[in-house]
Amino acid sequence: MKNMKNTILLLLAVCLLLNVSCSDDFLKEKKDYTITSSQAVFSDPKQAEAIFAEIYWRILGKYSAPVYGADPLMRQSVIAESGGNSFLTEELQVTAPSGATLAAPGLGNARYANTLSKNTTSGNHIGGTFYWNAGSGTQFNDWTRSTLYPTVYIINQYITEIKSNSSTYPQAPGFWDHLQGQSIFARAWLYLDAVLLWGGLPYYTTDEDVPTNEDRSPRLSIDECIDKICADFKKASTLLPDRWDADNYGRFTSVAALAMISRARLFAASPVFNASWDNTGSKRWQAALEASLEAKQAADAAGYTGVNSINEWDAAFYTTASAEKEGIIVIPKSGNSALSANYTNKWESFIRPASVAGNNNPGVPAPKLMVDLFPLKDGKRATDKNGNSLNGYDAEKFFLNRDPRFYRTFAFSGCEWPGTTQQIWLYAYKQGSAFLYTDGTTGTNAAKQKSKAIVWKASDANIGTAVATFSNAAILEYRYAELLLNIAECYAAKGDIGQAVNYLNQVRSRVGASSVPTPANKYEALEACLYERRVELAYEGKRSWDTRRWLLYEGGAGFDPVNANNTAYDPNDVWGQGWKLYDGKDGRAAYTKTDNVVTKLGLNPISGTKHIGEIWGYDLTSAQTSDPLANLRGSVPAIKRNDDAGRDAKLAQLATFYANLTTVNPATQPGMDVSYGMDSNNGTGADATNFRFTWRGWFNVWPIHYNQRVVEANNDWIEQTVGWNVGNIDGRVQDGTWVYCTPEE
Repeated sequence: MKNMKNTILLLLAVCLLLNVSCSDDFLKEKKDYTITSSQAVFSDPKQAEAIFAEIYWRILGKYSAPVYGADPLMRQSVIAESGGNSFLTEELQVTAPSGATLAAPGLGNARYANTLSKNTTSGNHIGGTFYWNAGSGTQFNDWTRSTLYPTVYIINQYITEIKSNSSTYPQAPGFWDHLQGQSIFARAWLYLDAVLLWGGLPYYTTDEDVPTNEDRSPRLSIDECIDKICADFKKASTLLPDRWDADNYGRFTSVAALAMISRARLFAASPVFNASWDNTGSKRWQAALEASLEAKQAADAAGYTGVNSINEWDAAFYTTASAEKEGIIVIPKSGNSALSANYTNKWESFIRPASVAGNNNPGVPAPKLMVDLFPLKDGKRATDKNGNSLNGYDAEKFFLNRDPRFYRTFAFSGCEWPGTTQQIWLYAYKQGSAFLYTDGTTGTNAAKQKSKAIVWKASDANIGTAVATFSNAAILEYRYAELLLNIAECYAAKGDIGQAVNYLNQVRSRVGASSVPTPANKYEALEACLYERRVELAYEGKRSWDTRRWLLYEGGAGFDPVNANNTAYDPNDVWGQGWKLYDGKDGRAAYTKTDNVVTKLGLNPISGTKHIGEIWGYDLTSAQTSDPLANLRGSVPAIKRNDDAGRDAKLAQLATFYANLTTVNPATQPGMDVSYGMDSNNGTGADATNFRFTWRGWFNVWPIHYNQRVVEANNDWIEQTVGWNVGNIDGRVQDGTWVYCTPEE
C-alpha cells in the first residue's frame, strides 16, 4: 500500500477537475481530464494546476469537518441544514425561527437542552473521522471519502509527483514551488482542523510514510502535532509568494501560512491544551506571540494594511478593493447558480428578512446578549457580566450612542437594507388571539423567536431586492484584525497589559471606535481580548473556537445537570460537578466552582444560560385590526448602514417613534407562552421550556468513535480521549486515557 504513485492518476481519470486561471474561473470552470500517464499530467501546467484545484475543492467544499473556520456560520448551506458549531454560542439561536424557510439545526440534545440526560458514550463524535483504519471495510487511501486521511493521502501523492517531475518538465520560475507550497498549506490546514476538534493523531507527510491497514501509529501529543503543523506552514511560506496577481486572487500565500502558525500557536497556548496557561512565563504563549508578530510583519511588508475606516471595514466583506487590504485568507465564491452550492455564497439568502427577500424568512434575529454586547460610543461597556446596564446605556433605546461596528452588524426598525430602498420594521402587535410581526413573515405565530434587531453584517450592498440565493462575495476566512487580536491576547497572557491595550486599540482606531478602558490586571486584560474578539469578529464563525479553547462553558471545573434533583435544574448548583478537565492530576490545577478559568477572567459560565430574545411590541394586550403604527412610519427617515454623518439625527427621530413601543421579553409577556422565547422547541407545557446550554467539559475535544476503535476496525489499541467512555455504553464513568491538556516541560 505504500508509495502508490499511480493513485493520483486514478483520481484524475474519474473526477471533474477545476481549471484554475483567475479568481472566478478558479471556482466555476470545469474540464474533464482523462489522464493515462504521469507525463501527460505534469508536462501540461494546466493539468498540473487542475489537480490542486481538486484538492482545494475537497478541503473547502467537500470536506466533512469545518476546516474552513468561518464557513459553518458564514455563507454555506450548512448554517441552515445542520447548524455548525456556531449554533453552540450566544451569537445564533439554536432553533429555526417561526416562519423560517431554512431547516432547524436540530441541536436539542445533551449539548444544548434543559435536560438531565447525560449522553457520554464514545458514539458522540464528529462524523467521518477516518484515522488509521476507516472501519466498515473502507481503506485508508479511499480517496472517494472526503475526510482527513484520504485527502492527506492525495496531497502527499501530489507533492511526491511534483518533486519527481518538476526537473523533467520545467515551467515558469516558481511554478512548481507554488503548487507544492499550496499543497503543503492545504495539508497543514487539514491537520490543524483535525487536532483542534479531535486532539492528537498520527501525522503523515510523504507517500512513503502512509500506513498500512495494520499500522499501529500512536496518537501524538498536542505539542508534537502543533509543531508538525507549524513546520508545514513554515515550509509553505518559503515556497509561496506574499501576494498573487489578480488572476490568481484567493490562492494561499506566504503571509497566510505565517498567519496560520499564529492561529495554531494561540490555540496550543490556550487553557484547553495548555495546563500552564496561567503562567506569564509560558513558553507556548511566547511562541504564539513570536509567531503572531512575524506574521504581522510579513503582512505589513506585503501591503496588507488592514482597513482604515469603518466604511472600508464594512465593504471588505463584499468588495475586492477593501478585502485585499484586510483579507489574509480569502475564499472566492461564484454567483453562478448552475454550480454546486459549495462554490456559491448563501449568506444573503440566509440573513435577508422576508420584507426584503420576498419570502417567509425572518433573517437572523439577534439575541439580547448580542444586542447589548457592543461598546458604547465612548468605548465603555454597555452592560456588566450579569446584563445590567453600565455607563448610561439605555437598553430600551439600545440603538443610541453605540460603537461604529454596531451599526454595521445589526439592523433594526427604520433601517434601509443595503442595495435596496426597503425599510425594515421589527415589532409585534396583537390581532385577534395571534401575535403578528412586521418583518414580513406570516402566520399566527409570526412573533415567535424574534428580536428587535437582526444581522446585516456582510450583506452585499451591490445586490438589489431579489432574494440573492447565489452571491459571489468572497469569504474573509482570516482577517488582518485577527492577527492584531492574537498579538493582544499573547501580551495579555504574558502580563504586558500596556502592549495588550495597544493592539486592542489598533483594532478599534482603524474603524473610528473609542479606546479600550485600561484593564487592572492580567485576567482583565485577557477578558478584554476575548470581548474584543466577540465584537470585531461577530458572526464570522470564530466564537465557537474561542469558547472551546478558553473553556468558557464551564471553566474546566465541570458542569453536570444529571446530578440535579429535579428537571428544572439550577445551573448554579450543577456548576463544578461531574467530570472536569482541570482535576488536579498530571500537572493540571484542581479547579472548583469558585476557582477556574471562567472565574479568573471575571465571567459567568455559558453552560446553564439561554438565549433571551427581546422584541418591540405595541400594546400586546389589545387586539388591532391592522398594523397600528403603519401611518407613523413615515416620520422615521431611512437609516442607512454607511451614513455616519446623518445617522444620529435619524436615530433621534426613531427614538420618538419608539415612544409608542415597549420592549418586552416575549417568553414572559401575558398572552405569549414560553414558546415565544428565542430558543424554544415550540412545544407545550413542560416541553416548551427554553433550551439551556448544558455543554459538558468532554465536548471540547471529541472522541474516537467506538465502532472505529473496536467493533469494525478492531483498533482497541487506540487510546480513547480523556473524558469519554472507552466502550459504547451509557454510563457516568469517563475512562479514556489520552490526555490533550498538558503542562509545559
